[in-house]
Amino acid sequence: MFDAKDRARIPAKFLFLICAVIGALCFIGIYGIRVLDFTNVGWLFDNDHDLRQHFIGWCRYRTDPWHFPIGLIDSLSYPQSMSVIYTDSIPAFAVLFKILSPILPGSFQYFGLFGLISFMLMGGFASLLLRRIVSNDIVCIIGSVFYVTAAPVIQRMYYHTALASQWIVVAALVLFVSDELILSDRRRVLYWGILGFVCVAVHSYFLPMVGMILAATAWVQIVRKRSWALVLWEFLVFCEAGILNLYVLGGFHGGTSPTGPGLGTFGSNLNTFINPQDIGHLLTELPVLQYFQYEGMAYLGAGILFLFLVTAVGMIFRTARGVPEEAFHSDAVYGRASLVLVIVSFLAAVLPTLSFNDKLIVTIPYPGFVEKVLGIFRSNGRLVWPAMYILMTAAIAFAAYTFRRYPYIAVTVVAASLLIQIADMAPTFGNKFRFYMDAHPISSMWDDEELRTFVQGNSRFEFLYTENDITLETGYFGYLSGMSQNNFYFARDIDNKVREDIRADLERMEKGDLEDGVVYVLRTEDYENNRRVMDAAPADRLERFDHVFMKKR
Repeated sequence: MFDAKDRARIPAKFLFLICAVIGALCFIGIYGIRVLDFTNVGWLFDNDHDLRQHFIGWCRYRTDPWHFPIGLIDSLSYPQSMSVIYTDSIPAFAVLFKILSPILPGSFQYFGLFGLISFMLMGGFASLLLRRIVSNDIVCIIGSVFYVTAAPVIQRMYYHTALASQWIVVAALVLFVSDELILSDRRRVLYWGILGFVCVAVHSYFLPMVGMILAATAWVQIVRKRSWALVLWEFLVFCEAGILNLYVLGGFHGGTSPTGPGLGTFGSNLNTFINPQDIGHLLTELPVLQYFQYEGMAYLGAGILFLFLVTAVGMIFRTARGVPEEAFHSDAVYGRASLVLVIVSFLAAVLPTLSFNDKLIVTIPYPGFVEKVLGIFRSNGRLVWPAMYILMTAAIAFAAYTFRRYPYIAVTVVAASLLIQIADMAPTFGNKFRFYMDAHPISSMWDDEELRTFVQGNSRFEFLYTENDITLETGYFGYLSGMSQNNFYFARDIDNKVREDIRADLERMEKGDLEDGVVYVLRTEDYENNRRVMDAAPADRLERFDHVFMKKR
């Protein structure tokens, strides 16, 4: 552990509050204030389709009846039910605001508030992490901004919104560096349990990341001859809290397979720490092997890379003067555990398809059962984030330690590095601010008056194909019109069950049997391929947007 003596220090709670406020200011500086208007929903549509999925999932969950498990949505995959977990609608917020729904306006979104809270928590927990290993509180305050504006946070916010909550990883690192003198055993077990619960309440992909950090914490405790019972309790409570929340929210409901194809396709590139992709602008963007390697984006930023360089020069200069350098001088076990954690996190993200830039180095096949287990978290590139935050912490801590005898130099170096970091990402921040401060009127195919009139008075859309081309637009229109549907874009598909229902529909249609109150939707190509079946059904038809809409005549 670095030198972090408590000499005239800002109390931890006050430091947390200061950096949380800084996090809020950063959020407003990047995204503006219009996203904080609960009734402003247009920006959620004029955006990536994943963000529309999150919002529409919340809308349908809000109006569907309560069930147990409490996270079930009926109206997007009728007659099947799916959990709000699989619309990535931030389950904790979805449940809370469903409870409050009767007093909320009809047009309501919580994603702006969620982003603000995430930035505040990131600032707060980053300050606590740095406070444990850096003795200069000003460095801790300045350093917290690196975490708040971390490249993968900016990449994910209002894209894979829940995954921008990387403060969960930083909070786990706070527990990692908090020894028995800081936390009692009882509190330590409680906090790991809370983290397990929170992972699922926000996004289940945080479970393996926090699990890695818990394993590293256990190693430190075992080496330091702490109680094995404590280690077991931490693991049990963490796992039980996560599994219990999955059950309560319906994560095991409906027979949805927890695994998905594509392990390795969604991995990370060996260049991830130095590749700015579309976030940084001072360094040259590097190629990647395949498009989906954006999942493993963990760019440290030009400022952090500069910090490593300055620290290296400082250490060389001090060594030349005969001043000994000891990295983790007070407790080497934390250094070893951190190094192993970085390696494990990095390898989990870059394997099984190892690549540098656009060159494939090697593909290492996993045994079938291993691939099946790892397929639960097939976007394995995300698992690099613990390694990224440890490296970010190391850069700030090494700088503070290297210049510890000259605190003003340490502050100057870290502040200069932050200015470089901000300059690196400033064009991205500016683009986002302008976008989210603009007005975004909602428009869709359902603005077509004839199409709206055609479906008016019906209760359900029945898609006779499984692709997700107009299901998002239809999902929101159905929410406004009180119409359910049988197919939607979920994080884990239920295509096999949807196909079974479609086959049953086609068999009934071939017999001339159409349900009252149902609008059948086909793509034009599907309609032509099933023309004989379609002609057997006594239906009114309307062609729009390369689709055929049918209802009982």
